[in-house]
Amino acid sequence: MGIKSWLLSFSPTTLTSAFSSVTLGTALAWYLNNKFDFVTYVITLVALLLAQAGVNLVHDYYDYLSGVDVIYRSSGFSHRPHPIIDFGLKPRSVIAVGYVFLAIAFIAGVYLFLIAGWSVIALAVAGLLIGVGYSVPPLKLHYRGVGEVLAAIAMGPLVTWGSYIVQTGIYTNPAPLIVGIPNGLFTLLILLGSGALEIDACRAVGKMTLVLLAGLRNVKYIVYSSIAIMYLAIIVSAILHYLPYISLVTFALIPRTIGLASPLLASDENEVRKRWRELRKLWAGPFSVRLLMLIIFIATMIIARIYPPLSI
Repeated sequence: MGIKSWLLSFSPTTLTSAFSSVTLGTALAWYLNNKFDFVTYVITLVALLLAQAGVNLVHDYYDYLSGVDVIYRSSGFSHRPHPIIDFGLKPRSVIAVGYVFLAIAFIAGVYLFLIAGWSVIALAVAGLLIGVGYSVPPLKLHYRGVGEVLAAIAMGPLVTWGSYIVQTGIYTNPAPLIVGIPNGLFTLLILLGSGALEIDACRAVGKMTLVLLAGLRNVKYIVYSSIAIMYLAIIVSAILHYLPYISLVTFALIPRTIGLASPLLASDENEVRKRWRELRKLWAGPFSVRLLMLIIFIATMIIARIYPPLSI
C-alpha cells in the first residue's frame, strides 16, 4: 500500500476535468476582463483537484459497498483501477481520505468566498452536494438516473463560472456558463461510456444510470444531441464575442469526438458489448480531446489579444 497506489486511486486521468474548467474560467477572466491573479488560480485549481479526487474516492467506496464494482470487475471488464479491489486499500481509509479532501476543498472555497463574495460559497455548497450526493445515501444521484447530467453541469459550466468569478468578482456575466458547456458535455459522454460498460453490473444491483434509464438503444440520441450542443455553444460564444472567431478551428475536432462516441451509436445492445474496447477509449479519449480544445481556446485568445481584428 504505497504512495503510488494512493495516487492512482485518485483516478488522475479524470482530474483533467477540473483542470480544464478551472483554467478555462481563469482564461476567460483574462480575455474578457483583463483580470488574472496567479495565486487565486492555484488555490482554485488545487481545491477543485482535491474535490474531484475526493468525490472519486467516495464514489468508489459506495460502488464497492453496493456490489456494483465487484460484479463489474468479475465480468472481466475494467476501464480504470479501483482503489479497494485492485490496490487493496482499506475501505475505511478510502472513504476517510475522500472526505478529508472534500473538507479541504470546502475550506478553500470559504477562503475564495472572502475574496469574491457569496456566489462562490453558493457554488461550493452546490458542488459539494452534487459531489457527495452522487453516490452517498440518501441522494445517491448516480443510482437514480440523474447523476451524469448533474456531474456534467457541475464539472463544466459551474466550475468554469466559479473560476471566472473568483478572478473578476463578476457573477452576472453568462460567458463562462456558455463557454463551459463543452467541458460539461465531454463529462457526460465519458459517463455514458462507463455506464454502457457497467450496464450488467448496474442492472444486477438496481443502479439506475442514465444509460439504463434511457435504454441503450436510445443513448445515441443523447450522444448526437450532446455533440451538437457542444459545438453550437462554441458558435454562440464566438457570435457573442465570449471567444474569438478563430476559436471555431475547434470544429476540426468534431470527427474525433464522433469517432470516440461511435460505440454508443449502435442500436443493438449486443453490438455495443462487442465494442467494449472502443468504449474504454470513449472513457479515456475525451479527456485528451477536451485538453486539446482548451489549448486551442487559450491560444486563440492570446492571438486575438495580440492582433485584435481576429477577435471579431
